[in-house]
Amino acid sequence: MHHKNAPDTEVAAAEKVAPKVGGLRLMVLQFLHRRKAGGATGEHVSKSLDQWLYSVKPRLTELARMGLVRDSGKREVNSRNRQEIIWEITEEGRSFFNE
Repeated sequence: MHHKNAPDTEVAAAEKVAPKVGGLRLMVLQFLHRRKAGGATGEHVSKSLDQWLYSVKPRLTELARMGLVRDSGKREVNSRNRQEIIWEITEEGRSFFNE
């Protein structure tokens, strides 16, 4: 949840966020954390996790509000021929995994 020997502010922030990151949110965050070659669209995440797209997309938005993922500024055309955000994990998101 936080770095080793982290300052009190980092510890407090991690403790505030940690209880809210579970279930599908945690699965999505773990997926983005494992992707070393950049981010992924909601469609890619949902297919990779074998989850319903409209369950995954709100989790990405929630994780973004928590500061754990962000819009990379890049877009990719999805299977419905629409532009979709490529999401990437933030440093705060990575620190959730004690890196």
